[in-house]
Amino acid sequence: MSDESDGRADPGEVFDAVANETRFDILRAVWDLTTAAGGGSASFARIREEAGVRDSGQFNYHLQELIPRFVQKGDDGYTVTHAGSRFVGAVVSGVYTDDETAVESQPVGACPNCGGTIEAGYETEQMQIECADCEVMVSNMAAPPILAANRDPEELPAVYSRYLLTEVERINRGFCPNCSGRIDTAAERPGGDAFEGFEEYLDVVHECRECGAVSHSTVGAAVVGHPAVVSLFHDAGVDVRETPVWELDPLFDTPGELVGEDPLRVEATVEVGGEALDLLLGENLDVIEYERRTVAGDGE
Repeated sequence: MSDESDGRADPGEVFDAVANETRFDILRAVWDLTTAAGGGSASFARIREEAGVRDSGQFNYHLQELIPRFVQKGDDGYTVTHAGSRFVGAVVSGVYTDDETAVESQPVGACPNCGGTIEAGYETEQMQIECADCEVMVSNMAAPPILAANRDPEELPAVYSRYLLTEVERINRGFCPNCSGRIDTAAERPGGDAFEGFEEYLDVVHECRECGAVSHSTVGAAVVGHPAVVSLFHDAGVDVRETPVWELDPLFDTPGELVGEDPLRVEATVEVGGEALDLLLGENLDVIEYERRTVAGDGE
């Protein structure tokens, strides 16, 4: 039943529709026969056979419970809706079902802060990347178990880094990683014990308008995908797409300076390979001006 106040269905009723092993088997069968097979639709009989439900009446009852939220019926047969696809994906990822995946932390690089050892691991749905010596946290981001499950240990550092950059770019483009709602981004002068030793670094705060989720990052993370930044590193022989984030300290160690609050203005300089990029960031930490220059070396 829909809530007339906002046009949304009752979440309890929605998830009741798939809170049944037979229904999920049917939903997965439709997925396997259509989306995973490259498109098209599937017939009643083919889905029933794939799902392994012998009783036609029972199969029809459960199939109807999935329509129209998770399965759509058309002239040529049945297909999975966007909601159905997302639910199958969430189950496969282990978000709702995997309570066991854990990967012991392993050394992945040197800490730019103290020269100690950066370690990366996965436990309790969290991808943790931090220095084992000074305990500086590179990332403590929620991630689905499938990220770490069934992978060779030597692959994991690259996997962690790519996933982190993917989520950072999603946030930078204004989409909440939880609900895809619109994100508002601001920069604040840091405070509290969490920023002890990093008082000069601006705290970049991302807040979702819809679900209210709040996350924190740095000025460097906010500009990691900007073409001028990518070009600066590329010309220095560094591919920011493939380089682990803990090795991009010239970027992520950019503290930034808050030079205006209404409207928001932040200045930052990224320097690598004898070249510097001066950036002016505005609302939502978007780059509004930039200038590249050569940095004079010693004795010049």
